[in-house]
Amino acid sequence: MKMFANTNDFLAGRKQVKTPSGGELVSVRFALKLKTTDLVTNGAGAIGILPPGTVPVSLIFDSDDLDTNAAPTVVASVGLLNDAGTDLATVWVSGITACQSGAAFSGTSTAMVREAQSLTSDRKIGIKFTTGAASAQAGEVGLTLIYRSA
Repeated sequence: MKMFANTNDFLAGRKQVKTPSGGELVSVRFALKLKTTDLVTNGAGAIGILPPGTVPVSLIFDSDDLDTNAAPTVVASVGLLNDAGTDLATVWVSGITACQSGAAFSGTSTAMVREAQSLTSDRKIGIKFTTGAASAQAGEVGLTLIYRSA
């Protein structure tokens, strides 16, 4: 399993993730610059953080055109990363094709809305490419996570 080459300010600890103080919904957009070497089958890595005491509600995945082939193949999944950071331990949404043309995807799933809270630690949100790019092109992906207190 190949992990992503880059990180972002949230993952590096330079920015703090918002934590809801009551019943409100909070949203944070996590952006990540991907290299062509990240866009391979089973390439996976962290993009954001789900803070302790919170649960996900919905997400918006946006992407540059990362597969410039006339018949693009890149497909992504989003969920919680395993402890090693090499694969998704829990898949929230799969079959995302937004990277094929530079688009956005909005969605949720049963697995996502039933995600149990962690009382003590941050959990890393990850992306996994279940199918690699036919003609990889470096660019940015973004994940806007909408979450609430558990």
